[in-house]
Amino acid sequence: MAEEIQEIGRRGAATLKRWLEATTYIELPFDAYNNKIDCMVDTFGGKKQFDLVGYMLAGDKSPVIIESKKYKSAGGQYNEFVKFLAIAYAHTAKEVEEYGTSREARYFWVTFHPFNLDNWSKFETVSHMKMALTKHPEYVKGHSVDDDLVGQVANRVTVLVFNPKQEDLSLTRLELEKIRPILARKVRTL
Repeated sequence: MAEEIQEIGRRGAATLKRWLEATTYIELPFDAYNNKIDCMVDTFGGKKQFDLVGYMLAGDKSPVIIESKKYKSAGGQYNEFVKFLAIAYAHTAKEVEEYGTSREARYFWVTFHPFNLDNWSKFETVSHMKMALTKHPEYVKGHSVDDDLVGQVANRVTVLVFNPKQEDLSLTRLELEKIRPILARKVRTL
């Protein structure tokens, strides 16, 4: 059963990688199934692995950290999402403590099935982030919570729902490679 669940997760992450890269704004070279170390983030409570990691191709080129949930129903997603919020804050706070700044990562929660619709409009808010930190203090391990940083991280959280039919509406890998040079989002750095 565990192997079957892992395979479902791997297929879900691969599907989301193709879909998100087809937006032409994101590149996701690392996945937890082939690049485990590259998909780890530090918190005050230890390391946490995410499904996909990459960066934005436009603008500030900020890191992108993605948790993928290929559920067929709402299940226990909400509890996992609340934990995800606490981890996002704790990861950013740990960077600030260690380096005096953070890379200002963007955190995406992408699900194949919506959940907790009563709170849906509140998922990306400061109050929801604070509630997550109250429920999961193990990720901040006694460090004080910075209200300004909570707001910054909440603004960088994005919740998306993926319907598998969207894959038919996305650019294919071949189309993406043809259009990328024209868009010049992925420009040479040297």
